[in-house]
Amino acid sequence: MSSSPQQEGVRVAVLQVSAFVDHVSTVERSTLERLVGNEVAGSRRCTLKELQDILAAVGEFHSKAGGSPSNVGRALAMGFGTSVQVVGARGADEWGGLYVSSMRRAGVDTERMRVQQEGSTGRAAILTCEGERTMRTFMDPRVTTLPEDLSPDDFRGCRWVFLSAYSLYTEGLLGRAVGLAGEAGARVVLDLASYEVVEAYHRELKAVLESGGVHFCVCNEDEAQMLVRCLGDSSSSSSSSSAAPSSSSTTPTTPIDATDATAAAGYPPDSRLPSTALSLLLRYCEGAVVTRGVLGCVAACREGPACGCAAATGAAAGEEEVEKGVGKEKAVEEVGAVEVEVDACGGGGARVRGRVVAVAAVPGVAVVDTTGAGDHFTAGFMYGLMSGFPLERCCEVGCLAGAAAVRGVGAELGPQDWQWFHARLNGDLAGDVVQDSSAAEVAQELLGCYALIGRLGRGAVYFGSARLAQGSPFWGRAVRLAERVARLLGSPVWTGGGPGMMRAASEGGLRAGVPVGGIRISREAGTNVLTMEDYLPAGAAFTCKYLPARKVALTDAGARQVPDQRTAYLFLPGGLGTMDELFSVLTLLQLGKLGSRLPVPLLVLNWDGFYDGLMSLLRAFDQSGALRASEVREVMVATSNDEVLEYLAKFYDLPIPESEPDECIDLDAREPLAGGCCGAVLGGEEEEDGAGAENGGVCSAGKRAGSGSCSGEDAAAAAEAEAEEKEELQTRLRRLAAASDEEVEEAGAGASAVVSSASAPASAPASVPVSSPATACGTPHGAGAACSRRRAASHCGGGGGAGGHAGAGAGAQHAVSAEDVLLNGAPGTPRKV
Repeated sequence: MSSSPQQEGVRVAVLQVSAFVDHVSTVERSTLERLVGNEVAGSRRCTLKELQDILAAVGEFHSKAGGSPSNVGRALAMGFGTSVQVVGARGADEWGGLYVSSMRRAGVDTERMRVQQEGSTGRAAILTCEGERTMRTFMDPRVTTLPEDLSPDDFRGCRWVFLSAYSLYTEGLLGRAVGLAGEAGARVVLDLASYEVVEAYHRELKAVLESGGVHFCVCNEDEAQMLVRCLGDSSSSSSSSSAAPSSSSTTPTTPIDATDATAAAGYPPDSRLPSTALSLLLRYCEGAVVTRGVLGCVAACREGPACGCAAATGAAAGEEEVEKGVGKEKAVEEVGAVEVEVDACGGGGARVRGRVVAVAAVPGVAVVDTTGAGDHFTAGFMYGLMSGFPLERCCEVGCLAGAAAVRGVGAELGPQDWQWFHARLNGDLAGDVVQDSSAAEVAQELLGCYALIGRLGRGAVYFGSARLAQGSPFWGRAVRLAERVARLLGSPVWTGGGPGMMRAASEGGLRAGVPVGGIRISREAGTNVLTMEDYLPAGAAFTCKYLPARKVALTDAGARQVPDQRTAYLFLPGGLGTMDELFSVLTLLQLGKLGSRLPVPLLVLNWDGFYDGLMSLLRAFDQSGALRASEVREVMVATSNDEVLEYLAKFYDLPIPESEPDECIDLDAREPLAGGCCGAVLGGEEEEDGAGAENGGVCSAGKRAGSGSCSGEDAAAAAEAEAEEKEELQTRLRRLAAASDEEVEEAGAGASAVVSSASAPASAPASVPVSSPATACGTPHGAGAACSRRRAASHCGGGGGAGGHAGAGAGAQHAVSAEDVLLNGAPGTPRKV
């Protein structure tokens, strides 16, 4: 079997009653007519001798495992990384061996295929001419699956079972399979196979549907018309004609009001087919889809928790999926919640609510061969159901898989066809990686990542060190930042799902109540992610083996697809891995592969000057000519959480949140300090009746007060902290000695002011409320004073006279563009969409 990682927690069984081998050949019109006469198109049984004569006449053909269930199972395994097993029978001949080899090569488990020692494996000659197929099929009745051949073990452990109505050719087989699937707790998807089957076996089909064991039904227009004709009138006991059905012969059932969806699918205004067929199927099933070839499909599902598609459960978060990748190419028309008359068990007439969608086919695809197109549609649709996608997204994935199938000859897609599919499904960014990668495992990992992104939605993506864990001076700020950003944007939080800064951002998102997701790699720096505590909700993480898949997925989680999406990339303090991710995103921006259509905010959190060295490196790049400062214009450098919130609010035209200086954040990030700001002085004038201690005030040493006042140790710690800050500023001053005279003067003026403040009594607070005329670094800004820290890397709260920096509120700062940082640190103007 394939070594590709399988879709976690999902196992699908497909019932192939008799193993089948397709012999596919492309022929000229004259050759086709010579071999089959006027019976062009469609399928007809033939003898083994007739089959051999046809193959001898065409000369060249290629052989693959065939049959509708086998095609569906192979597509799910190869294209979607799903764990699949095939159940059925095969002959002991070489064609049976070829069938098994073909399925195993695709990654399908064939252990449940029984070998019949007598008889031959089924074979079909498929002649393709001008995009149309003509089939001549040989089936040996000795090689088949009987109802008594099936056992509970065939479906045990499976969550989904795919069945074809071709099983109705064997009496009692379909009912037996549906019953065993129900015993195993699996959900059943039934394909109606052909209108001839529906016509001939409509009584048996109705009995199976009335059992309630079929959850979703897939059919084409001909099958839908015949279904309505035979079952639409409950008093109908037989069909009166064996001819292909026509819309004029349908007997209406209670139709759903799907006028808009009918028009969107290209039906005439007076057509009752889609609404009548879907209403009929929703009597018995949770959902149904009618395929229309080059015109797309129409689908409906009940609303309620029993239905497997996200749309039915009201999962609004998945609605943005319709805009992703292929969704940009197709119009989706939806009829809102409409009432449907449903008779699930043949009586009672219970009313449920349902919805109908119409999805157009993928445009611009040249049809080479339609063999297997319907089966690939079914595989894509089932993948959407298994992934919890909205109904319209399930249809989109199905249409795209069908489009991939018609681009080449035969019912099996090659690697290039799946690469085309992945690129269209997940967007240009993923397409570049998938098409350039020879590793099928990377493509399979991307599918898992995109399924998770599709379920949770795009949002704010945080990058940062796995080593800067709780206890780091950045931990509390990271938690509070992610929480505030999540409340502002209302978008999911994405991280690498690891420890350190990734966990801090995730905890902030969880506190805000938004979806939180993680794209993990099996080993972070210094940590084995597979053995660490899993802090994310169940089903909210995907673990990659390969770093490229993870990097692309995290980038995509922040890539805006529609204007309404509010996403961002935020780089917290980090090491080599974070720098790798930052420069990857910067390169995509530089090349116009990210944010060219819908810009995405990118912010670097330069807390405590953490990224000063990075800014120096970029400045060196600019001075050497290796980088143009304008190429990082959209990268914003922020030194406080308030600056981030202000910039994002302006970017997305949202109200600017109330200021909350970073010094007010509990470093343990249990809760934001109830006192409102760390400017509360324990035992001072701002504390009344012990309120400072009760509200969690912070002493000058930065410790949270539980009760009572600061101890002498706290005061000593405060004095030591002030001395360390003084030494740090002097070090910075020496570091800037090689800078321009103007920079030195600015730094010197600020440093002298801070040195003066350092001589203040030890009981003085480390910082003061934003309404104070003093800055966060403790220095009032007079007419000629300047903060010792550069604007691009500053904790200055502004305020005061002309030397202060105006902000969103009193004393707030702005994030500045990296371009301005490189060009002499000049203030930048945040750019809006």
